[in-house]
Formats: sequence, C-alpha cells, structure tokens
Amino acid sequence: MGTFENQILGEVKGKVGNVIGRRRRNKFFIYAAPAEVKISNSEAAIKSREIMKPVAKFASVVNSIPELKYLWLNSKIVAFDAFHKIEKENFPHFRPDRPTVNNFITPIESIKNPISEGMISERGIKLKLDIDKEVLSQFEGAKAVTGVGVICYFNPSEGKMDYFQLNRLRACAIEVKNEGGLEVETAFNEEGRRNYNSYLNSILYFTLVSIDSDGVPVKCTINYRSEFVHEIPVIKESFPYRDSWA
Repeated sequence: MGTFENQILGEVKGKVGNVIGRRRRNKFFIYAAPAEVKISNSEAAIKSREIMKPVAKFASVVNSIPELKYLWLNSKIVAFDAFHKIEKENFPHFRPDRPTVNNFITPIESIKNPISEGMISERGIKLKLDIDKEVLSQFEGAKAVTGVGVICYFNPSEGKMDYFQLNRLRACAIEVKNEGGLEVETAFNEEGRRNYNSYLNSILYFTLVSIDSDGVPVKCTINYRSEFVHEIPVIKESFPYRDSWA
C-alpha cells in the first residue's frame, strides 16, 4: 500500500488496471487489487482438503480456549500461529475422520500431569489428582490453577457416522495446597447433560493450567487422556465406528 502526502496528480480515486485509489481522512491511498484465487477441484486437491477438515476442526476448538491458545502461541513449535501449531502436532495422530487417544491439547513442553483417573456420571466428570512434592513445585508462585479440556464424542441423533463432535470443558475451582489425593469435578451444563449418553462413548483431553497474578497462563500439564467406553449391544451394532477410536 502507498500514500500520497502531497498530491501532484490530483485526487487518486477508483481503479486503474490492477491499482485502486481511495481517499481516507484527507489522505490518498493506492494499493493493488486483490488477485483472483482459483481453488482446484482436482481429485487430489479435494482429497487433500478432506484429510485436513477433521484436524482443522480439532485445532479450532483447542485454539478457542484462551489458556491453551496462549500456551501454544508461545511454544517453540515452528508454525505460523497457535492454530497451525496445533494442526501440525496433531495431524500425525488422526484417523482419517477423527482424533484418537494419541492426540493432545497441550504443547510438547508440558510438565508432568498429576491426574490418575477419570470418572463420568450424569452430573459431570470427576478427575482424581495425586499431588506430591514434585507436582507442588511445578505450581509454585501461581496465583491459581484451572482445569480445561475437550471431549470428543459421537452424536447419533445427527445421523452422521463419519464425523465427530467436540465440546469444551472447564473444571470447578481447583485449590492445590498439600500433598495427597483430591478430586476435581467438571460439572455438566445443560448442553453437557443433553449429550451425556454420547459422552459415554468419548475421548476426554484434559489439562491443568497455572495462572500468574496478572491472569497470564504460566505452565500446563501434559493433557490427561481418557477413553470412556460404554458397551450397549444395540447401539454398538447400529454404530460400529464407536469401537474404533484407537
């Protein structure tokens, strides 16, 4: 983009060839007209786009969680932005149409995760934390610790066999003070309660994030991954892909 501080050719308006002129706040700007972008519809191009759709959907949901976006953006992974870093690291672990238990929502520089067990009920998801001195030392100086996650599940009511649904989760307040075990609960909201039957066959990705006094994320744990499998013969027969996560 260029500007004319002192006009010698008069006002620059309209389009001449591929150059556009405009006046804005008593200044004149010229810039190149956007070039037409042709999207290939070749078989190879279409196949390539289809391959990237599921991982892009996963990356978009992870990137929409502020704490995770900040940590990915500031990670050492080489990519254009947080979204593309998530895509780059997760793509190798995807099935053709959905993520697996090998996918993750935290950068590779994450620290040890104290979560040892996950349980699901109609009220929500409970996670058991085993806190020791090493875990406590990782959260020293943090003003608060929060828990965020993504749950990946099938939704038969939509009648789709070849795709997956994703929801964001956030834990209730976490207070980490002493060594020992404690439970953290992520209560279901109205949408979560509606999806409970689908959550019974799902993959949970969950991480703890420490926050400093300014509210900026400092560290996150390697995300805890849990596959919830609820065997119902009739459903299993109708939706055979339910058992093919790994």
